[in-house]
Amino acid sequence: MSSIVVSGDTSGTVTLSAPAVAGTTTLTLPTTTGTLATLTTPSFATTIGVGGATASASGSGISFPATQSTSSNANTLDDYEEGTFTPVASQTSSNPTVTYANQTGSYVKVGNTVTIHIRLGLSTLSGGSGNPQITGLPFASSASSDAGIMFMQANNNNTSGRYLMGYIGTNVTKLEIYSNDPASGFAQLGSYSSNWTVIIGFSYITNT
Repeated sequence: MSSIVVSGDTSGTVTLSAPAVAGTTTLTLPTTTGTLATLTTPSFATTIGVGGATASASGSGISFPATQSTSSNANTLDDYEEGTFTPVASQTSSNPTVTYANQTGSYVKVGNTVTIHIRLGLSTLSGGSGNPQITGLPFASSASSDAGIMFMQANNNNTSGRYLMGYIGTNVTKLEIYSNDPASGFAQLGSYSSNWTVIIGFSYITNT
């Protein structure tokens, strides 16, 4: 009777081999489900790729594909991404001409949740009309529900001393800016001003 031999030593390569038999050189494994037993908990010193992703050549961790392979299982982590984006000071009717003191944005996406960090400083601006907003967010917000509301405070703006609120609606890549008014509550900020600076850290829900 033929047999399968597992051979090796503590410092070499473990080899799985079958004796030569007439007729075929194919080693057929059973099709039934089995359990792979290990002596210790597996440990990976390098990066592994999932979802068809090529494992990263640097560091150690899990590489996800560039295009998300969405899972319907709520308990499956199917996306992770880090990156930067450029936030833009815009307005609802026409955009102003802006000279920026700061214009940086970064993000981390885990599953369908995006955490953004923005530093936006306006040195000078001219023109523009309509309510101020920040555009250029890295992912569109959820199409099924409002993505989120945040509170922030800016300096040297036309609502000095008041708190601002950022609002991200459905299926958009923009952050609307509101200001509290003692008489009427929160309303969209009326205009930007020169030397206006805001720092934002915020998480919102995306479509995927």
